[in-house]
Amino acid sequence: MTDDFLQKIAELQKRLDGQLKNYPFPQQPEYLYDPLRYVLAGNAKRLRPVLLTLTGQAFGVDEDDLRHAALAVELLHNFTLVHDDIMDDDLLRHGQPTVQNKWDNATAILAGDGLFIEAHRSISRVRNNTQRVGAVFNDGALAVCVGQAYDKEYEENQTITLNDYLHMTEKKTGAMLSLCVEIPALLANQDDGVCSQLRKFGYDIGKGFQIQDDILEIFSDADEMGKSLGSDVIAQKQTALTLMARKMAQEQWSEFCQRSEGQPIDEKLTAMRTFFKDTGVYAETTAMAEEYFNNAVSDLVVIPDPGREELVAFTNFIKNRNY
Repeated sequence: MTDDFLQKIAELQKRLDGQLKNYPFPQQPEYLYDPLRYVLAGNAKRLRPVLLTLTGQAFGVDEDDLRHAALAVELLHNFTLVHDDIMDDDLLRHGQPTVQNKWDNATAILAGDGLFIEAHRSISRVRNNTQRVGAVFNDGALAVCVGQAYDKEYEENQTITLNDYLHMTEKKTGAMLSLCVEIPALLANQDDGVCSQLRKFGYDIGKGFQIQDDILEIFSDADEMGKSLGSDVIAQKQTALTLMARKMAQEQWSEFCQRSEGQPIDEKLTAMRTFFKDTGVYAETTAMAEEYFNNAVSDLVVIPDPGREELVAFTNFIKNRNY
């Protein structure tokens, strides 16, 4: 990964940050628009609109269409985060208190609704292939909701398998990333075969990303991640690590869960790190994420050079993140 590419990513992030932090919301009512401005002012990575922009540039998509689509996917993503934080009672997101933590749940629900509507207003401004782009955008948005529903259904369910988890992840995380590559392909009038292959890229990188996110929530730290750690543990959600632990060391994992019941979250996280490393769960889960990232790179064969090289570099950039 070259310094020039990293510089390009940084410049795209800065440009997108500026567009989002200066989004032309009205001043009134403050009850609605102050939280919206607050959400978009967070220290976000903007990975999804960066991916969409890189893909669009590879296909030579019109810059105005790319800008509207990039803003739409980031607004949609932030809608999902605001509502996800309510469901999980998370206290920190993008390095700042979550909306329901700073205000309350009612404010956060309305803020999420506002972001969802603004996302649709933005995607409706694309000029090429507008109807099909809108349909794909809606399908992806609903898939994310389906994934979140599975995520909630699976809490405390000890019968959930790794395959169930991967199906959930394909919806919750992969669908959003698929939007970021399929929409530029539609804006460039690519055929169904190319769009299908790029959807697969989104699913593969999404699975790798989510598995990696599960690992980072245990093995990173709150300052680096910019969000609460251990919330999935507290909610007894099924993560890649816990499912791998049940698969590789079921009896030991069951005993560990019983011993750690009621422990403070910091102590529980420390004990989990030791358990996952000592049993080989950490290494096996990391290898699974690596496999999906490698699959994602193979999916990029339909992208023309030199854009393909940039998207391979982006995939490696995601794979090597530590927050």
